[in-house]
Amino acid sequence: MNREAASTDHALAMTLKAGAYTAFLLILAGILLQYWTNMGEKIAYAGLLVLLATPVLRIIVAAIQFLHAREMKYVFISVGVLGIMILAYVLGIQA
Repeated sequence: MNREAASTDHALAMTLKAGAYTAFLLILAGILLQYWTNMGEKIAYAGLLVLLATPVLRIIVAAIQFLHAREMKYVFISVGVLGIMILAYVLGIQA
């Protein structure tokens, strides 16, 4: 594995780790704060939104990385998958 591929994998892994840990901390803080304030539920919902947004952010990071490497085939695939995910979120919200 060359250095650029390792850097790409590291960026994608860090995106997923940051999203998962942030979501976990927000949900945990929301659950704990729910006993003392009425803001706990909103903080927990923010954690769920971060958890839902993490895969979308990962696809955006991958598309940017592919664009930087001039891998246009994979850029188009990433944009297509991103469109499908956004459509699924929108249709899921309306249902």
